Amino acid sequence: MATEVALINKSSGDRVFYSTYAAARAAASMGDKIQIWANLTNQQILLKDRVDVWIAPGRIIDMGLAMPTIQDDGSVICNIYGYGIIKNSYNPSSTGDHYECIRITNSDSKVSIQCDYIEGIGRVYNSEIYANEGYSIFIEGLYSTQSFRLQCNKVLNKNNSAIVFRDYDAGTPENEVNINVKTVQSGISGVSGSGRTAVELAGKGFVNINEIICPVKGSCLIHTGGNIIANIIKLTTYDSSEPAVWVGDGDESQDLKLYFNEIKNLNTTSGDAVKVTQGIVNIIGRKIYSSKGLSLDLKENIVSAYFQCNEIISGTKGINIYNYSKAIIIQANFIEGSNGHYGVIYCFVRTNLVLRNAKIKNTSTSASTPYSICIYIYAGSFEQFFKFENVTIVTGNTSTGETLYLPVTGAEDPIVQNLGLFVNKYLGSAVNLQIGTAANYKYIQSSDVS
Repeated sequence: MATEVALINKSSGDRVFYSTYAAARAAASMGDKIQIWANLTNQQILLKDRVDVWIAPGRIIDMGLAMPTIQDDGSVICNIYGYGIIKNSYNPSSTGDHYECIRITNSDSKVSIQCDYIEGIGRVYNSEIYANEGYSIFIEGLYSTQSFRLQCNKVLNKNNSAIVFRDYDAGTPENEVNINVKTVQSGISGVSGSGRTAVELAGKGFVNINEIICPVKGSCLIHTGGNIIANIIKLTTYDSSEPAVWVGDGDESQDLKLYFNEIKNLNTTSGDAVKVTQGIVNIIGRKIYSSKGLSLDLKENIVSAYFQCNEIISGTKGINIYNYSKAIIIQANFIEGSNGHYGVIYCFVRTNLVLRNAKIKNTSTSASTPYSICIYIYAGSFEQFFKFENVTIVTGNTSTGETLYLPVTGAEDPIVQNLGLFVNKYLGSAVNLQIGTAANYKYIQSSDVS
């Protein structure tokens, strides 16, 4: 019909109707506003500098051709609002290019989007095939002047990533990222092979999301660069090979402050909850849980890491640590694991760790190998540093299990400072505590510790 799109003149306020978005865009001048009143199919919303776009609530903008649904055209400053629905349904063969619902690639663009729902098809990921992935939202080239804001109820990609930020420049960190979404989902439950990383973050800014879910594959959140403050209530993945949250795979500029309620990996065979390999993290929330994998995997180029949680739990394994710089600090009421990864906390060769106010429990009662070990210190030629501040350690088997175990003799003795330690079995004979006034500076051992 001829009244699908209207153009409102900034100066006069006059409204002129057009049959296509392209026609209204061609007639628009700086400061004008385009209104979309009806569903549009196969009409690309190519943004124009300083021309805002209003989409009527519930109206669907759907692209079924080989192009993004919404795209910047050079450097643009533009607001899209009105709570419409933005989709890209172009779906060629699994090896062909797929396209984004929203694609912003100019390093000077400043785009703000308010909508109801964003849905992309995406390409089923295959590392051996080079083709466009078809993310739901793709923001590339984050430099000092770029800005992207999003307010939306749900962002979904059926086969690939939902929100992706790429090519962040740590040298010009003044760009702006502001995401406010109720639900983000990558993949469809019951559809084998669907899904990838739901949210890949880089840049400087704020993220507020109620829930991120990956029902088949992919990490909920990967942070690859920049300074992000995120409030994400619930993150759940079912992937056996990817953690629910990963800070890494980037430029080592990461500084993430994450506040949450639950982080879970519910895969029934493997899969970790949180992995940190780069940067600075402050992760504060209620519960971190992995059904069959590591609750925390902390290693490689970590600058600093602080965790404050009520529960850090692995159904079969525990926490893995290998860091060699500033101390990792874990403050948790309950840290639980089993005998699937040496111990509830496995410290490999180079570890600098502070444990505060924690009860560490190995739930395994096994009397044979692998034994019920709580903290396993694998010593080597490097100094290791441990500080226990009001820590309780409980093995599931006081006959064959260990509370604090150091199996390697002749290696560099770890420095273990005791500022309040309670155990249900004596420490391993190779462990020497520091701080105190008596031999192997006093700690409390009692069968009443449970």
